[in-house]
Amino acid sequence: MAQPSLAGILRSTVATVLTLLAGMALVALAVFFVAAEAPGGTRDLDAYNAAPRCPAAPSQPAECRWTEQFTVSGIHRTSKRGQLDRATLTDADGTRWETAYTNRRPVFSDLNEGDRITGTIWRGQVTEIAANGDTQTTDAAPADLRTRLLIGALIVIPPGLLVTAACAWRLTRRTLPDPTPGMIATLGLAIGVFFIGLLTPLLTSAADENLWLTAAVWLPLTAISIAVARIYTTQKQTAQRVAGGSRLV
Repeated sequence: MAQPSLAGILRSTVATVLTLLAGMALVALAVFFVAAEAPGGTRDLDAYNAAPRCPAAPSQPAECRWTEQFTVSGIHRTSKRGQLDRATLTDADGTRWETAYTNRRPVFSDLNEGDRITGTIWRGQVTEIAANGDTQTTDAAPADLRTRLLIGALIVIPPGLLVTAACAWRLTRRTLPDPTPGMIATLGLAIGVFFIGLLTPLLTSAADENLWLTAAVWLPLTAISIAVARIYTTQKQTAQRVAGGSRLV
């Protein structure tokens, strides 16, 4: 079964309209989530940072923070996509606490079974571990959801706008038998920018979720993609002019 090309999508009015609607939907959803969730995206993180120390070990999940000594009783390191590194911590009473980690630095990478570490407990979960003067958050620690949402918007909104622009451009020029090189390049650029957006957080994962670092990496990669799209458009337009002039001779 033949795979649809960018030019093929733009030649079909139905495919162009559906692609236009998909692009608009992506942008609308991203804007909605940012507007609805970003204002309160640091609520849990602020509560965590402001939480006082518990006067005594809490018997149930509490809003205060408590530190306790643990023994590492199990380590599971993985390189599989979508899976997190895990450690089992055992407290003085023999209770086992399961923890997960989004990265290995600076503490998890050096952990071995039998090591003694200090863990911070908040709302019934271990949120931080500390050893040898270093501290690392676990997957249970509250995150800055505002940053996460804005990074998601950076991934989705620019390509969504490019898709919308390319399809709207084509629909306003549907009397042409074929889409212009600029239309094809714009739609191709949307796909390229989308994959750049997916790649950028992976390149900056060592710094956790950092919006400014992510944007600093995303911007030059996107600029290169724009330059490539521009070169493609210019070359195709030149080739079309040459071909048109040859037919006139």
